[in-house]
Amino acid sequence: MGVKVDRSFFPVKWGWIILSLFSAFLLNLSFPYPGHSILAWISLVPLFIVLLTQNLKRTLLSALITGILFNVFYLNWMKEYKHPASLPGGVLVVLLSFVFASMLCWFLIRLPGPHKRWFVSVILGTAGWLAVDYLKTIGYLAFPWGILAYSQYRILPLIQSASVLGVWGIDFVLLFFNMTVAAVLVEIRFFKGLRKNRVNIAVCGLLLLLLVAYGLWELREERREVFRTARVAMVQANFDPWSPQLDENLEVEMDLTRRSLRYDPDLVVWSESSVPIPYEYYLARGERHAVKVHNFIRSVGRPFLFGSIEFDGVVQNDEYIGDFYNVALFYNRGRLEDVYRKIHLVPFGEWFPYGRIFPFVSRILEEAGAGDFTPGTEYVVFDTGIFSFSVLICFEDVFGNLTRGFMAGSPELLINVTNDAWTWSEKAEVQHFSISVFRTIETGRSLVRAANGGVTVCVNPYGRVIDSLPLFVTDFLVCDVPLQDGDKTTIYTRFGDFFPKGVWVFLIFCMLWSFVKKVIDRMKKKNNM
Repeated sequence: MGVKVDRSFFPVKWGWIILSLFSAFLLNLSFPYPGHSILAWISLVPLFIVLLTQNLKRTLLSALITGILFNVFYLNWMKEYKHPASLPGGVLVVLLSFVFASMLCWFLIRLPGPHKRWFVSVILGTAGWLAVDYLKTIGYLAFPWGILAYSQYRILPLIQSASVLGVWGIDFVLLFFNMTVAAVLVEIRFFKGLRKNRVNIAVCGLLLLLLVAYGLWELREERREVFRTARVAMVQANFDPWSPQLDENLEVEMDLTRRSLRYDPDLVVWSESSVPIPYEYYLARGERHAVKVHNFIRSVGRPFLFGSIEFDGVVQNDEYIGDFYNVALFYNRGRLEDVYRKIHLVPFGEWFPYGRIFPFVSRILEEAGAGDFTPGTEYVVFDTGIFSFSVLICFEDVFGNLTRGFMAGSPELLINVTNDAWTWSEKAEVQHFSISVFRTIETGRSLVRAANGGVTVCVNPYGRVIDSLPLFVTDFLVCDVPLQDGDKTTIYTRFGDFFPKGVWVFLIFCMLWSFVKKVIDRMKKKNNM
């Protein structure tokens, strides 16, 4: 059954609990804030030691302890949400991923077969954890917070491989390194552990060398490349997203925009929900706020993008009957030219598609004041006449495969409009931003983020920050943004998440092969009796 280790590793009876606590501590230090990314290379070692040496029950309890403590501090900003009943999904995804990943790795490492060597066991354990990380990025409950690779967002030479493998290349190397260190340490005699894991150590060194070499090569290309630029003005109004003071908020946004016009921007961008009314519906009926915004944008006289709400339906007895969309509206040449409807809505917080199956959940969410939006279906590319761009709303910029969907339309720039100000947390803002950095490298496009409270920033196609605003200040940012030729693609853009999908195929094959071999061995044993 897999490799054999010395179960006397723990000097005290409850050593596995101490290791669980230590892993949670290291993980929290690895991610923003404080973001000591170097610690990510050993943050899972204590948990992996438990996984390698203890029974399934202790492994699952250890994963649960680590997951709970990690969540308590890593996602503590979620407590600020006005409707906490509508946001259980993210916390559950991060917490349960620890338990599921640990369980899968425990079984994979102990699969019957000829892999008595540490190398194959470490590969299987690493693949199992990465496979669960991938599951966190797909489906209704997708919430990719806590994927170890995102802690490395500031180390540019290391993360350029995202243009080929997405975030999964660096994630695999990080996990493999953690698993290898754990495999070395579980041996009582340290040098014996080094000798048994010499192949793992060599592979770790080779993978790191390849990642850094590729990254340095790409960054050399960055210095050589000459980009066409577009000047974009981003407005960070920094108002309370729950505030009913619409007139005051609009005045702040308009004043900042007027000041930004001195720099002659090619495009003005307001944040998500900067005009938090059913704008088009109200404008058609002459509602004063909608008319005020419309007249102001026309007076600006240049391309303009802002976040709002779209209502498609009718109003009867003050009741809105129809579909609501979270949208980004694009004005060009003084008229409303196009609209993007948010495709990936926040689970529970913006929609719950299973109301007929779980009506009691729908009632709870309704009482909590959660939104009831309809997801969009089209990947829209806007054209200013000078350059083209696509928009990601709210946390859509944390999903690589979703962002990749826009590349079929060959946009030259990516823009994220978001409103995370409800968290009033620097940690939350930087966590969101750190994940979005990888979208620039994956797609080969610059990313402009216009956020209500932050991070308002401009990032080039190599993940390098060009300029940004401090968090939670009322200000604007004007930046000359590098534009990428719309026809240029990356390997990730062409093939997407082929690496984690391939990992799942590999793991399923290993499990089926192990099962078939076990059945054959039993049949042989029975025939020999």
